[in-house]
Amino acid sequence: MKKIMFAFAVFMAFHSQAQTLTIEACQDSALKNYPLIQQFGLIEKTKELTLSNANKNYLPQLDVTLIGGIIEGMPSFALPGAESSASTEVNLISMIQLNQVLWDGGMTKASKGIIEANSEIEKADLEVNLYQLKDRVNNLYFGILLINEQMAQLDLLEETLMLNQKRIQNAIENGTAFKSDADELKVELINIDQKKAELLYNKEAYLAVLSAMTGEKITRETNFVRPDFSSTLEDISINRPEMIKFKNQQSLIESQAKLNKATLIPKFGLMGFGVFITPGVDFGTSELTNIFVAGLSLSWQLGPLYKNANNKKITEISMQRIQNQEETFLFNTHLELNQTDKELEKYHKLLEMDREILLLKSSIKDAYLVKYDNGVATMTDVLQRINDESVAKQMMIMHEIQYLMKAYQYLNKSGN
Repeated sequence: MKKIMFAFAVFMAFHSQAQTLTIEACQDSALKNYPLIQQFGLIEKTKELTLSNANKNYLPQLDVTLIGGIIEGMPSFALPGAESSASTEVNLISMIQLNQVLWDGGMTKASKGIIEANSEIEKADLEVNLYQLKDRVNNLYFGILLINEQMAQLDLLEETLMLNQKRIQNAIENGTAFKSDADELKVELINIDQKKAELLYNKEAYLAVLSAMTGEKITRETNFVRPDFSSTLEDISINRPEMIKFKNQQSLIESQAKLNKATLIPKFGLMGFGVFITPGVDFGTSELTNIFVAGLSLSWQLGPLYKNANNKKITEISMQRIQNQEETFLFNTHLELNQTDKELEKYHKLLEMDREILLLKSSIKDAYLVKYDNGVATMTDVLQRINDESVAKQMMIMHEIQYLMKAYQYLNKSGN
């Protein structure tokens, strides 16, 4: 019941704030909703079971063998005066061997290291896929954010034109303006409606994809918060999941080398061996029915010694390959980060010019409104200047969103 209440509380907490979304919330929801995320639990469970099997190497090992056959040539011993003959009857022979490992030279420990490293490599592979998912979410989020900003700017432009529409209507009634001026303005209002309809269609498509990725219902009324990016990108280290994978691959090679070394060391243990014969073999007044042997055991294989030199070379070459892959990855990643950094500098410079252009365009527009009121400029001239100001505002907004998008791309490419 507590679990149900907790799940309901979480559900209500999310949906009570569903009208406001941040890019971080979208990323978290997409990661939790992604089917591949379930693989983490499966990998961990597989690792636990495999480690459990490895730990069972130190449990006693029991072998039981049953043989039905004839013991040929085994003499029997009769009492004095009686005739002695070889036994040819059918016998059932049972053999039981019990082995208890005391020390396996470190093979079990090395095997567990291999299991751990393989598990971490699989997790790192999943992290790489999830990293790519994060980039897709970012693109969708900033796409929607740009559309929202463009639609907001169109609303402002529409409001400006409607204010001028009232001015023109008054001027027409006073005989200081023509009906064609009102028609020109009406055309511009229709153009705005057309652009808003196109943007809304694109937004619906983006929302549908983002809803599917996050598993949450995101509507056009949802408020997308523009990220407040104020941190510096200087001296950011690379923390990509590929780096963890390279490290785990090296751990795997080290564990394999330890396993090869363990095969060179003798193994010690306890051994018990028993043979049971039914019916027994007669030895005069006694009968041989069982034999028991117990003591310490030592086993040492010479085969791995022949391969030891080559195995060491293979380990060294494998390490060099992983290091080369890591160096290549870092080289390419630094190139991408440098390129993104240059693009950030470009958008920063463009934004400075956008602000200056917008101030000039606004000043020019205001001047033409005065000229129109004084009969010096036409409505076409005024509308052109209003559109110029609107284009300047939209260009600045687009560059602001592109700057934020590139900044988050930089963070994502660096793994931060």
